[in-house]
Amino acid sequence: MKKVLISGLNTYLGRRASCYLQSSDFDVTGLVRNLSLFNKIVKEKVTAKLFELDLLRKGEAFERFQITDLNFGIYFTQVPSLDNDIQLQLELLGLRNFVEICKRAGNNRVIYVARLMDEHFLEPVRNLLENLRVQYTIVIKSSVIGKESVLNRIFAKLAKRQTIFYWNWVASLKFRPLPLLDVYRWLREMPWENNFISEVIYLGGNEEMTFRGLFYHFLKCTSEGQKREIGVNKFFAKLLLTRLNDINKEDIDEFRRVLYYEKNVDNSTWQRVQTFEFTPLKSYVCMDT
Repeated sequence: MKKVLISGLNTYLGRRASCYLQSSDFDVTGLVRNLSLFNKIVKEKVTAKLFELDLLRKGEAFERFQITDLNFGIYFTQVPSLDNDIQLQLELLGLRNFVEICKRAGNNRVIYVARLMDEHFLEPVRNLLENLRVQYTIVIKSSVIGKESVLNRIFAKLAKRQTIFYWNWVASLKFRPLPLLDVYRWLREMPWENNFISEVIYLGGNEEMTFRGLFYHFLKCTSEGQKREIGVNKFFAKLLLTRLNDINKEDIDEFRRVLYYEKNVDNSTWQRVQTFEFTPLKSYVCMDT
C-alpha cells in the first residue's frame, strides 16, 4: 500500500483526484484550504481523506497536521498562471510549505504536476525544489478531457444549439487530449520511488484528434444528434461563442490557452521505464461525460 499526500484540490485536476486517485493499493490524503466550501463544489464521491489546512498562511492546523509512513507527495499546480509574478510567488510559497509537511513526515519525494502552459515558467519551481533538496519530478501534462473539464463544459453549451458556428482553424486543429482518469491511473502505476528523480517529464495523450472530431464523439455519447455547421471568421466565432452559447469569460480564456499551448509531447522518457495503456478516446468520452 502506497501512502500519498496531495495538494491543489482547488483545481479541476486536484478536485477530481480527491475522488479517483484512491485505490486498493493507493492510500490518498488531501489538503484543502476550506473544507466546507470544497464539499459544496465537489459533485462526486470523495474517496481521499481530507484535512482543512492553508498552505499559504500556515497557522495552527498546519503546525498540528501529521502524517506517517508517507511514500510521496503530489502537488498539482494551483495558480491560474505561472507567468504572473504575484501568482508565481503564491505558488512557490504553497509548494515550499507542502514540501515542509512532506519532510516532517519523513518523506523527501515530491511529484509536481504542471500544465503545458506552464512549460516556459517552471525554472523558479525547479530552483525551489533544488534548494529544498527534495527528490522531485516535474510532470508537464497535456490538456485533459472528462466530466466538467473546460472542453466538456464548452461542448455541452454548443450541443444545446441546432446550428454550430465555428472558425475552421479551430475546428480542424489536431491535438492529443488526455483522458482524465488515465492521468490518475498513470500516477498510480509509475515507479516514482527510484525513477525520474530531478527530471522534467511529459505526459501527453496517445491519439490525435481534431476538435470537431472530439465534439461529435461528445454528441454521440449525449444523444444530441447531428448539427448544422456554419463556418465564420475568427471575430464572429468569438462573438457568437459567447453571445449565443452563454459561455463565460473564464472558460473562453482557458480554452484560448489550450489552443495556444497545446502540442504533441514526447512520452518516451517514462515509456522506457513503465508501459501504460491509454483508454481509447471514443470509449472514454462516453465513460466520463
